[in-house]
Amino acid sequence: MEKAQEVIDSYYVSRYRIIYTWQELGIPGLRMFGKHTMNQAHAPLLPHFHRNAYEFTFVTEGAIHFTIQEMDYELSGYDVFMTRPNEVHSTNLLPLSAGEIIWFQLDISDPDQFLFLSRGAAEELMTELAGMKGHVFRPGSRIFGDIRRAFELAGAYNQRHLVCSYLTLILYELTSFSQKQAELPGIPAKALSPDMEKAVAYIQAHLTKELSLEELAGLCRLSVSQFKQKFRAQIGMAPRHYVNYHKIQLSKKMLLSGASVTDTAMELGFGSSSYFTVVFKRYSACTPSEYLRTESEKKAENASESDRSRT
Repeated sequence: MEKAQEVIDSYYVSRYRIIYTWQELGIPGLRMFGKHTMNQAHAPLLPHFHRNAYEFTFVTEGAIHFTIQEMDYELSGYDVFMTRPNEVHSTNLLPLSAGEIIWFQLDISDPDQFLFLSRGAAEELMTELAGMKGHVFRPGSRIFGDIRRAFELAGAYNQRHLVCSYLTLILYELTSFSQKQAELPGIPAKALSPDMEKAVAYIQAHLTKELSLEELAGLCRLSVSQFKQKFRAQIGMAPRHYVNYHKIQLSKKMLLSGASVTDTAMELGFGSSSYFTVVFKRYSACTPSEYLRTESEKKAENASESDRSRT
């Protein structure tokens, strides 16, 4: 197993990835604030931790996996993932799929330096954070408007007090939601309207079909534009993104069971193995052949470790 590393983010700005650190933000206790838009899959996050800091990841679109203490969590749009100070987490060798995340880290080492709050207010909020149950929260889409706005303002130093106001509100809403969610067994499913439930169930049952937006919209008695808007609002990703993501997850099982790349592509309605390879790489950061080779190497390594443990 990879040894966990402490990760300290550095300032970075590109077309698809922006990371502000405490130096640029000028906000006490806010160690970093970032946004990453991924048009294709990226390399996995290796086991790491953040010393004395909570990390909150808001999945604004797409899907992402996290692992903590051998527990796997699959998140999609409008899910929030929290790691506690010094808690080791990773994506368990799974790539970051296409999508978008906004995340920030809160340093709790000094209550006198925490979001411009008084010491008493800071200690109260830290106590609320310490009492949060679980790692995944599904508070609904409204809070995501607040985190987007907070990030938009984060790049302007003269707006740092307003950024703190947004973040403080978001944190209290999450702690309140955590208390309500703790009363329910497990992680609650996303709240979907009947027509979106029907669309999702149809997609899952017909992944081997070449699903068109017109067909799915007609199933819900909506226009294509209405369907796309409603689907994204409730599911957290565009319908085509959702369909392709789940087709690729199914394709991995088919490939591992012995199906050829060409047969898998045809079975899932991709039209050609070359197009299937392009889509597979977008969601997996590797080609189907590379995926099979990696899985074969992992299987051989696990078998070797098992043999050594018996000797």
